[in-house]
Amino acid sequence: MNNISLSFCIPTYNRAEIVYQNILNILACPDIDIEVVVLDNGSTDTTIELLNKIKDKRLSVYENGENRGVLFNILHAVDKGRGKYLVFSTDKDRFHSDVISSFRSFLMAQANLAAGYCEYNSVSLNEYDCFPKGVLAVKAIAYMARHPTGYFFNNNLLKSINLVERFSDYNIVDTFPFDFAFAELCLLGDGYIYNPNLITPESGATAAKIKSFGTDGSKKDAFFSPDSRLRMAVNFSWHIHTLKISQKEKTDLIIGVFIRGLLGATIGYRAILKNTDLCEHYCMPSRTVKNGEILNFGITYIISFFKKTNTIWGTSFCEKITFFKNIIYYIVKKIFIKVRKCVK
Repeated sequence: MNNISLSFCIPTYNRAEIVYQNILNILACPDIDIEVVVLDNGSTDTTIELLNKIKDKRLSVYENGENRGVLFNILHAVDKGRGKYLVFSTDKDRFHSDVISSFRSFLMAQANLAAGYCEYNSVSLNEYDCFPKGVLAVKAIAYMARHPTGYFFNNNLLKSINLVERFSDYNIVDTFPFDFAFAELCLLGDGYIYNPNLITPESGATAAKIKSFGTDGSKKDAFFSPDSRLRMAVNFSWHIHTLKISQKEKTDLIIGVFIRGLLGATIGYRAILKNTDLCEHYCMPSRTVKNGEILNFGITYIISFFKKTNTIWGTSFCEKITFFKNIIYYIVKKIFIKVRKCVK
């Protein structure tokens, strides 16, 4: 791949000054075998003019010509990376240039690395955590719907699963195509979490000043809404159903997806609407979500989830009972672990 070891892939739209400074920060790293790939999504500000001022052969700037949507820009920005490894970034987060060389060296040293993500403000003493390929890696890396800056991939493996062709349907992947890709990649190689402080995400105060171009918080299809949390949990579950793993492993993964979606649709939703900076960013009023609403969201989520995934986990009475028992066991286990940590 043209002797490039690491590609920083950045989709952008109308964030001229911010993306310009972030790119300069990455290029401050002296490594000659890195590149920055930027895909502009029809910006109407000075993005292209500013980026064209950067005279560094390690920077490649592409243009869609018109706004093709967030998902299109995300996928195609990554697809243009030529490095052995790719790392994704939004156009508003900052990489620490003095850590990039170490991060590149970490990637190059992992013979079986398939994919992973950079942890923000990790307290781990380990440089990285490795999860061997298979369900252990899938559980640790995939279906989390995290903020995607710092996601990294083995480029050859990513291309082998046809990312762009298979995960371009917004109704299925929303803006989380990498979570589906992570699952499949983690069955092909090891999953990793990189712990050193490589990235500083956009602050809440900064987010409040600049409105989101891809999410309108007042709409039901906003990614953090209860409806969207349900949709993603269902779609993740159907994707898990296609993986070449045992039925027990599928059930275990689906339970994890179910629980995370339920938490996101209830207490997670309340936390976002309580955050005034995020509400400003997503163009919606901040408010207190009352307990009655939380209960209603939870009941609706549970009933709808089981209706829409009914044939995945079984249609017989015994299969349904088994699934519910597994969920209860999962919850009790999590509570026990937290209580034990508090006691210690």
